[in-house]
Amino acid sequence: MALEADDPVKIGVLPVADCAPIYVALKEGYFEDEGIEVQTQTMQNAAAVAPSVINGQLQYGCGAITPILMAVEKGLPIKVAANLADVAHQAGDDVSGLLVPATSTVQRPRELEGKTVGVNGLGSILHVTAAAAVKADGGDPNKVTFVAMSFPDLVSSLKDGRIDAASVVEPFTGMGIANGAVAIERPYHRTLVEGETMSVLFTAEPFVRSNPEVIEKVRRAIERASVTAADDPQAVRDVLVEYGGMKPEVAERMGQPPYSVGADEEAISHASRTMVDLGFMQKPISGDDIVLK
Repeated sequence: MALEADDPVKIGVLPVADCAPIYVALKEGYFEDEGIEVQTQTMQNAAAVAPSVINGQLQYGCGAITPILMAVEKGLPIKVAANLADVAHQAGDDVSGLLVPATSTVQRPRELEGKTVGVNGLGSILHVTAAAAVKADGGDPNKVTFVAMSFPDLVSSLKDGRIDAASVVEPFTGMGIANGAVAIERPYHRTLVEGETMSVLFTAEPFVRSNPEVIEKVRRAIERASVTAADDPQAVRDVLVEYGGMKPEVAERMGQPPYSVGADEEAISHASRTMVDLGFMQKPISGDDIVLK
């Protein structure tokens, strides 16, 4: 369905730093420069965003690549419209964390067999990469019980002992560590292609066909914002406070992912192959098939 000239573009966002380029584009007026109005709606994971994009309630979503690949495998007409955030080049800079309480006897991923691990959604990038970390360490992820809950609940549940570990991403990695947890692994860096795509802006193929000019305008605005985010970490902190509802002290201490222009097709293909190996998908999907050219 084609948008009318005065219709807002609605984007589903997550309460994480991956979506910062969207907020930067709002703050800096990059969408306005393109002649479009953008509204955001906060959700908990990309799996929840995707149906709203498909049915037209939202025109775009911010999401990690793993649930997007799972949706594509199911036949949903999803396309990657722009890059948002990348995997860190160094493990020490990774925004993800597989956290356990400081008092836990678990010291490495394979020791999570028989334990309960919280994630923000089954099939989420935090689920996939935590499972991959267990397997890479010689363990069996099928012997780990993964449970889904909201990001804030992950931190509090770990602190209260309701789960044995939590797979989280900034700002919740830093929040968990501040609450006494320790990171036994940095799952994104362990599993995905370092320095390349982990989160993207996605849309639905029917929207692409009906709104080619909007697609180009949004892409240009996001690419400008990604350059700003990469060059100015303070700008990212500021927008996460203003638009993301993050507390200033949390934004100040949190790690940030790298931001760059252009979704990396091979990184997406690599994630797909990893998911097939772990049993999250039946067949691999090529990044070349879902990234808009």
